[in-house]
Amino acid sequence: MSLNQLHKQLKEKYIKFLFTDYYDTIVHRHVHPNYAQRLWAKFMIRELGLCISIDKLYFIRQESVNYLVNKLGKSIDEIPYHRQKEEISKRLINDDVISVNEKDDFINLFEDADVKAESSVQYIDQDVLDTIKYFKSNGGKVYIVSDFYGAKTLFEKLLTHHKIIDLFDGIYSSAELEKSKSSNSIYEPILSELKIEPEEVMMIGDNLKSDYTNAIKNGLNAYHLPHKNYLRKNKRNNFGNDKKQLKSIINAVYKKCKKSSAIPYTEYVIFYHIFAERLYEVAKRKKIKNLFFLSREGQYLKKLFDSYQDFALIDESHRIKTHYLKISRHAALQMSLKDINEEPFTFLSKKYGNISTEDFLIAVNCPDNLREKVIKELNIEGRASVKGFFNSPIFESLKQNETFVSYYNEHRDLSRRAFETYIQSFNTNIEENGIHLVDIGWGGTMQEGIYAFFDEQIPVTGYYLGLNEIYDIQPLTKRHGLNFSLMPYPDYHDHIIMANMQLYEQFSAADHGSALDYSLDAEGYTLEYHKPEEKWLYENHIKPHQEQMYSLHKKLLVNLQPLCYSEEMMQETMSKIALKVGLFQSVKKLKFLDTLSHGFYQNVGTNQVGISYEPPKIKSPIKSAIKFLMTPEKYFRYLVKLKPVLYKKNKLITMLAPMYFVYLYIKLNKYIRFKILKRFFLLKYNAFK
Repeated sequence: MSLNQLHKQLKEKYIKFLFTDYYDTIVHRHVHPNYAQRLWAKFMIRELGLCISIDKLYFIRQESVNYLVNKLGKSIDEIPYHRQKEEISKRLINDDVISVNEKDDFINLFEDADVKAESSVQYIDQDVLDTIKYFKSNGGKVYIVSDFYGAKTLFEKLLTHHKIIDLFDGIYSSAELEKSKSSNSIYEPILSELKIEPEEVMMIGDNLKSDYTNAIKNGLNAYHLPHKNYLRKNKRNNFGNDKKQLKSIINAVYKKCKKSSAIPYTEYVIFYHIFAERLYEVAKRKKIKNLFFLSREGQYLKKLFDSYQDFALIDESHRIKTHYLKISRHAALQMSLKDINEEPFTFLSKKYGNISTEDFLIAVNCPDNLREKVIKELNIEGRASVKGFFNSPIFESLKQNETFVSYYNEHRDLSRRAFETYIQSFNTNIEENGIHLVDIGWGGTMQEGIYAFFDEQIPVTGYYLGLNEIYDIQPLTKRHGLNFSLMPYPDYHDHIIMANMQLYEQFSAADHGSALDYSLDAEGYTLEYHKPEEKWLYENHIKPHQEQMYSLHKKLLVNLQPLCYSEEMMQETMSKIALKVGLFQSVKKLKFLDTLSHGFYQNVGTNQVGISYEPPKIKSPIKSAIKFLMTPEKYFRYLVKLKPVLYKKNKLITMLAPMYFVYLYIKLNKYIRFKILKRFFLLKYNAFK
């Protein structure tokens, strides 16, 4: 766009002062002007943890302004910014969205949320900016004169964001002066304040009436910018679909991860990113001050969460502190052991009901020489698997063995004191606030161990990427699966997203070994062991995989920020991606999985190597077939493992697996159930969910 004519007039008319509009002059928006206020609503809800939808808060703001227009008898651009804040907060208090005590926080955050919303959708008009810079360099003075809903301070923050605040000698906002260009009431007071003559001033802007006609009426020179294209674009931005745009952004990541240059399965960043976002929102809503990320998967999850918080946080004083707690199911058992006659060994008995005496002694970290002595004293075959071990005579004899009991009591005391010191090193008030844990999932074994450590007196709440097991959840051990969950019941999306849980775990592996126990003499109070194959796998495969995912996460932060979407919209989109990821596995992906499988380490029991695949238990083939046809998502966790299993047996057969037809059927099934049958039948109450 050429502004030669403007340059010519500035010179010929000996203009000393340049008044400039802001919107659709210096900057433009990628969205409709009102969409910026929907983003304001999104950021306010996220930062304050408000229980209200984006659209409802947006409409409350719109109606509050309309009310003030009628009450004060002013135009919409002349309503004082502080009056808007007050009116909106009154309505939210009345609707129990915020309390009276939370009003100050709401008002204090209001402007910064507007700044974040506006800055996320604005871009500079370089031609206009170059003109202003040229005029300024020749001794002219430049003032912003804008019909704008915000205060002068809001403008200052936006100009600071764009790094152009030094270009302006003053800022005049209609909301601040309660006078506007559109009503032709703002020019005279500004001229009077600056003590300048109107013929020395040039007003530039995009609005024919406000920036040109009314300026001329007040004796100013004026130039109407040829920005009709931007105005038409604003009108076109009235149309659009948040859901489609969300789908487009997520699909772009998926397609990028399918390219030959991408490491296989880096599209899993979508699931990790959504988890970090939801964790931040939940933590804000519940006013959580400290989050403890559990090793080892918590190391990568913490990195993503910290990155998300750095990007999203508006008020630094409300930053959530994050901690990395080294723990494992094995280590959790050691520090939470009760007296031998009271300890239920819940996790071991549930997962390894039939276990050998030697494996049990290994599970409680009994040294080699002591294990041999105990087994010899019991006069048993230590490696023989004992059916129902924890209800067996052998276990009863073990509880009476003085050698074992002496070791057990000393061991649990030392482990407990070391873990207590370790927890205290984080300098958080757990006794008052409880402890909030973050992990991949899947049931909450380590959460149960920490709860037992605190003698079941302190709330221990778990936030997981997913929940796939139901334990005896108590009021003080609540747990939440943020991407998928069996609680309170699993729906269609839960079944799809939870299908490949072991990969969520594998791709978030840490750069250190598993915690085995706690010791006051150990560095960082933890005793760890890093299996060689695990270490090799991390350095050569997982680390590059995580780095590539992290770069995609950074792009998602930017691309998703200026978009309003609900949790339901994101869940639907995430489910569609999970369906594709689970069924469409190339040879490159299968090779990658095979490599990972040889380094996958389970740190409880016999430390098996390899990602395990449990086949479905089919009692009646016909009934199972009918169930699959009706609700195929419930069998999806087996379908996603079909090709990896076949790949190990016969690579040719793997390629013949009809996954595309399975994909089409699942989509057709979902469409018929949820788009057609659900509207006319009550099948959702007995056959579908």
